[in-house]
Amino acid sequence: MTGPAIFIVEDEAIVASDIRETLISLGYRAAGIAKSGELALDKIKESHPDLVLMDIHLAGEMDGVDTAGKVHVLYDIPVIYLTAYADKALLDRAKITEPYGYVVKPYDERELHSVIEMALYKHRVEHEIKKRDAILFAVSSAVEWLLRVSREDPPANHPVRDFNASDIRDILEPIGLALDAGAIGIFRVNAEPGGPETVSMIYEWGCPSYHSCLFKPELKQFTFGAFGISRWHDLLIKGDVVPAAISTLPEGEKKLFSLLGVRSGVILPIFIRDSLWGFIGFFDLTERVRSPDEVEALRITANLLGAAIGYR
Repeated sequence: MTGPAIFIVEDEAIVASDIRETLISLGYRAAGIAKSGELALDKIKESHPDLVLMDIHLAGEMDGVDTAGKVHVLYDIPVIYLTAYADKALLDRAKITEPYGYVVKPYDERELHSVIEMALYKHRVEHEIKKRDAILFAVSSAVEWLLRVSREDPPANHPVRDFNASDIRDILEPIGLALDAGAIGIFRVNAEPGGPETVSMIYEWGCPSYHSCLFKPELKQFTFGAFGISRWHDLLIKGDVVPAAISTLPEGEKKLFSLLGVRSGVILPIFIRDSLWGFIGFFDLTERVRSPDEVEALRITANLLGAAIGYR
């Protein structure tokens, strides 16, 4: 079963079992059952369900309101209260925990289904809004960085500007964190007179689980053809975005992803004065598809980098 996982916190075993069977019949997965708040927190930490059904009245030191408050703060998981009765003082406490709904016991199956679906939808929308806000904030930080760079003295006798690792981290890290990316790599394309274009990875940012590849010799002075990505070059030179996942790439195009230890990514061109300077890759350690809003943020980042590197 692949439906949303729901955790049940109910101190009456018969009621908990009945809820579990109802959830399964509605197409959900039962992520677990706990009869106390303390036990629930431990199990929720392990299973990380999509939603929690919380009995508002629980025996023990922590009642349902206390437990729901911790679930909200620690795990950002939506909570629906189950209650047979509640006085005003208890309901006022419950509101502070920002529940996603209430279901009165004995519950109606259709009502339970409707409240769960609305809660899951609301939480998903809120999550997307938070993610979009984080991306916009990261992009605005990148704009601020570009403005700061543009006020500095331009490099003498250099057609483009070089940055140290901390300079690049200022712009890449907020974007990487906002997108929950695995790694970001910047690659420079060098055109040697009379010879083939070569590519080198020159800057990098990675999440804690990513193993740095910046100094791998295989990622220095390679050609598009040697890595089987001549098709990428043709797309990048036209200004196109290259989305890729290792499971769908032709066998000959997997070398770069294998060297980086990533499973998917979005590759965008970096132009300086209308010429392809290089490209930036936003990579993930698992396969995922980026939304149009995310790709647009990545495009803005690539354009900002081109403007900063080529500023003089």
